Amino acid sequence: MGDHPEAALTFSLRTARPEPDDQTARPADAVGAPIGVRATFVDLASASVARLRVDGVTHDAFARLDRLVPPVPPGTHLVVAGGFGYESLFYPALDAPLEQARSLVTGTRLVALEIGVAPYDPDGMDFIRIHVRVTAGARRGQTGWLPAAYAGLSRPQGPRASTVERACRCRIIEFREP
Repeated sequence: MGDHPEAALTFSLRTARPEPDDQTARPADAVGAPIGVRATFVDLASASVARLRVDGVTHDAFARLDRLVPPVPPGTHLVVAGGFGYESLFYPALDAPLEQARSLVTGTRLVALEIGVAPYDPDGMDFIRIHVRVTAGARRGQTGWLPAAYAGLSRPQGPRASTVERACRCRIIEFREP
């Protein structure tokens, strides 16, 4: 919230459950960690909230599964998954603002180089980005930064596949409720 957003982490299950975008005030027990802080999964505290260990924090923390981004090791083969109009933003640099982003078509093949956290941009929302090299299509050979929310693994879709996953023929990189 405000000009210095934080990771959606709290010290209690109760305050971690609500959708952060629906909250009008910072929870009193917010951890105060920066967006992109690395955490270790401990267990599921509920169907939609994970218990985590955060480096430098002495107590367990809690976060909604939909606010967590799994690590993406370098060399992972990815696919552009969704976005608006079957495209995703494609930033030329990690610190590039929204107005400098180009686009990649859904289904474009990529390989991950690293994962990073973009600086806060009040006009943006894609802070966790994956540095990728395009391996097919019109931008083949180019490198840039793809929002992590629009990356998927090329996998067969199962019965729980979303509309976006069916469009990209991939499994979006995200944590889901069991």
